[in-house]
Amino acid sequence: MEHIAHATESIEEFFARYTKYLTEGDFDGLADIYNYPALAVTALGCQTISSPQQTRDFFKQGRQFYLSRHISGVRARDIVTEVEVPGIWVGHLVLENRDPSGSPVGQEHNAYQVVTVSDGTRRIAVTTPLDAYTPDQKSGVK
Repeated sequence: MEHIAHATESIEEFFARYTKYLTEGDFDGLADIYNYPALAVTALGCQTISSPQQTRDFFKQGRQFYLSRHISGVRARDIVTEVEVPGIWVGHLVLENRDPSGSPVGQEHNAYQVVTVSDGTRRIAVTTPLDAYTPDQKSGVK
């Protein structure tokens, strides 16, 4: 049986790094934080994330959406671990959107499955936006 690596950072440190990349628009950092293939799951279906370039393109498009709503930062809070076993973390959290002054201007609820790869790096394997249930419901983005 293959050795399961220990994570080199806590889950809080991982999501702090993730939200730093989101805030800075670091598309390469965001691409590196995903496992490939990864999966995006909503009530409307599942989307395979098959390459780092697909991740970069998604976040580039998303950044314009957020900036158009005067959202210039994000931080993770209320991180809840549902299950953690060696190599896998499953849980959910709130992504708090912030305006240029740093004030909260909305929030999004997301669930994740995060894996630890052989070098101890954590990577997102499954992401689920919990505010995107049906097309007629509004997301947490204001």
